[in-house]
Amino acid sequence: MKTTFLWANRAIGAMDATTGLLLMFAPSLTLRLMRLPDLASESMVYLSWIGAFVFAIGMSYLFVGPHSHEERVKLLWQFTAFARAVIAVFVTAQVLCGNLSAGWLTVAATDASVAMLQCWALSRSKWKR
Repeated sequence: MKTTFLWANRAIGAMDATTGLLLMFAPSLTLRLMRLPDLASESMVYLSWIGAFVFAIGMSYLFVGPHSHEERVKLLWQFTAFARAVIAVFVTAQVLCGNLSAGWLTVAATDASVAMLQCWALSRSKWKR
């Protein structure tokens, strides 16, 4: 696997795994770090549940090592780019509808940026057929 892909996998995976762990075990702190308003206490369990998903996605990047089969890496990047695009659109729509504060646009922007990076890298790689 190319060094650039390996580096990107590690960086993206570490970002998501760390965010997921923080959301699972310290959701209020995580919201403050993201400069987002705190949620009602009964909502925190759902935020922690989302954190578990974010952690799992992050770890999926980290399971791809330097000797992984390239088709496995391609599938991971295709799936996560799609998932990130869906999340970016959903979060943006919720902000525009007034259901989430504007601070959540940082989440949408991060997911959209990573999705675009992955799509660009996939289109420029030897995987393109």
